[in-house]
Amino acid sequence: MALPEARDGTRQAAGAGGGDEARRLSVHELAGLAVGGMIGSGWLFASLESRHRGLAALWDWGLCGAMMVVLAAVMVELGTARPKTGGLIFLPLQSSGTLVATVMAAGLWIFYLTNGVSESLATTKVFALSFPGLLHSPGKELSGWGLACATALLAVIAAVNLLPPRPFVRIVLGLAVWKVLALVLVVVALFRAGEYHRAELYPAAHDPGPGDGGALPALVSSSMLFAYIGFQGPLDFAGNVKREGIGEAARLRRAVYGTLAGATALYFAAQVALLGHPELSGYPAGDPHVLTGIVDRVGWPGYVLLADAVVAPLGTGLVYAHALTREVDTLAKAHLTHRGLQTASGRSLTVRGRPYEVYWKVLLVNFVLGSVILLAVRGTWETITSVNGILTLVVYAMPGVVLVALGPACSRRREAVRGILARTGFLTIALVLYWAESSRLWYGMAALMAGFLLLLGLPALARTGLPLVGRGAYDAKEQLTLLRQWRTNPAAGAAVLLLGYLAALTALHSLTQQWPSDARAGTSLFVLVLAAAVFEGLVRLSRRHRRPEPAPEPGPADPVSR
Repeated sequence: MALPEARDGTRQAAGAGGGDEARRLSVHELAGLAVGGMIGSGWLFASLESRHRGLAALWDWGLCGAMMVVLAAVMVELGTARPKTGGLIFLPLQSSGTLVATVMAAGLWIFYLTNGVSESLATTKVFALSFPGLLHSPGKELSGWGLACATALLAVIAAVNLLPPRPFVRIVLGLAVWKVLALVLVVVALFRAGEYHRAELYPAAHDPGPGDGGALPALVSSSMLFAYIGFQGPLDFAGNVKREGIGEAARLRRAVYGTLAGATALYFAAQVALLGHPELSGYPAGDPHVLTGIVDRVGWPGYVLLADAVVAPLGTGLVYAHALTREVDTLAKAHLTHRGLQTASGRSLTVRGRPYEVYWKVLLVNFVLGSVILLAVRGTWETITSVNGILTLVVYAMPGVVLVALGPACSRRREAVRGILARTGFLTIALVLYWAESSRLWYGMAALMAGFLLLLGLPALARTGLPLVGRGAYDAKEQLTLLRQWRTNPAAGAAVLLLGYLAALTALHSLTQQWPSDARAGTSLFVLVLAAAVFEGLVRLSRRHRRPEPAPEPGPADPVSR
């Protein structure tokens, strides 16, 4: 729904055309995007994985929710101060230059793609309850037929995104309402059918609590982080929010904060409700047969859960695919990927006399890339969520730097609060990455580097005679040579600093992963110092990049011009 926004990224004047205002997103539609992006397949598996900790698992949910509130506050402040559809790519480009924007674009692109892939995998696993041939073994890899089913679901997600914006948003809003009602109904049924004993609520031996680092690995190693992501859906469309009445900023805040608060309450309730069902602990992580176990326990509400297990993941996939089209469009307009992926004049359809933009090329490319990722991980849901969780943290870290570097006009008090929130979020993400499981961290960082090199390398290959990309077939500006100027070019320096920081964090994690928890807790102080130094360095380089170059001294007049 980018029609009301001008092509150059500037916003039209408020009230300039009632038709434009009518097409903009209301607070309910923004909340539908947020809820649709958040409540998918993660909450049930995350609750089951953590139920052995008893009520202590609520620490994990609470810590993850608190971290997301801080990150959301940063992104909301940025989105309301600089509202821009596709802002997760455009704003880093504006603040820090093309190379940092390319790093963020690689992370965001894979992050959104893997989310859609994971949701198609989750739905396929539910289908496997009736068609066991879709899985090689319960809860693990998909068979050939399973991969075909997941690929078909990716195609369905892409096809639905070809609908006009208004019907699409209504579908997403309807699915969001269904998700919330279904989750509430199932939680109530679990409470009524459960039997709660002190041994289940307070197990004698459980993982260490948040005081000694036990909860930090859980944020990435379980599905908890995966269950919370998606609140940024309204911020992907910050440039397309209704302005009349309470205004854009209030609508964005209500949609994002309201969704996070409601989801946290539901996740807490779901975790406690499952503590009354110890028999559900015997299922392997990600095993869809746990759904039939819940049906046996709660009766007919369990069938609502089965239906929701199909509908909710697909609804989440729709939101991410929709948002990704706008982010890739922004990337193409900045000439950081093939310019044919942007929606330009002549690439729109007319329905009932009204034109709307069609991102069919972006959807086609994303479908192909999603299918490749699906085959690469061989349909393993846990691997996909690992990559997704790590890249989520990387993408969510940069808005804090952008907010401080751009320094949108505000009072001194608000500026101080923004600085505290931005630095707190950046340092918290550094700690969570450091405490993540080694294999998951490597998966995520390898995917980020592969995407970054692909975006940088394809324009360089365009000068060769290779098929598909050679001889100018791939139309994007070459940025690879800018890395050589990292000592003198602040934009290149910021990219090198960011990549070096992520590499150092990964190396430090690998070197200390076998250390005792108390020793690693001490190393966390060094991680915090490193993250703080990198944050200030990125802000300083970004501000230098935005600072206009001084005008050259006038030289002697050219004799020819006299």
